[in-house]
Amino acid sequence: MTRYAALVRNVMLGRQGIDRDGLLRTAADAGARDVRSHLATGNLTVTFDGPPDDLAALLERGVEAMLGRPEPVMVRTREQLAELLATDPYAGLDPQEWEMEVSFLRHDAPCLDPARVPESHRTRVLLVRERELVTARPPEGTGRPHVNRLLERATRLPASARGWRTLHRLASALDC
Repeated sequence: MTRYAALVRNVMLGRQGIDRDGLLRTAADAGARDVRSHLATGNLTVTFDGPPDDLAALLERGVEAMLGRPEPVMVRTREQLAELLATDPYAGLDPQEWEMEVSFLRHDAPCLDPARVPESHRTRVLLVRERELVTARPPEGTGRPHVNRLLERATRLPASARGWRTLHRLASALDC
């Protein structure tokens, strides 16, 4: 029995007919148990017996049925998320002065080539992992590309970003 965080791209509860109950029902229909929705975005924690490929595919079909368009689901196990958080790439940065964001590719995407990450100007690339890009950027001004833009340019694949504090909350929810 594996606990997962499932990050649904481009889903904001309350928009386009998406509501929390519909998202929870979609996950339950996919075979997930102990399904919880977190915040106002497509953040789920679930227990699922099958492989992440099956969970992602089933959730993506359900989300597409709700939205009328396909959206990828980025799935990470409790252990993968804990490993990312343990890297502590933001040590020494003041959270009042930086937006701390991580962008995710699908779990089965090809590995990210660090040499392909484009110029980031005022956005600091702190960590390049196989399927995640970790950045910090000033909260205002020009020349501070969003982490999704950088990851999508590097891979030509859709990505979904979450704030560092959001990831800590999801990890805590996975431990419950």
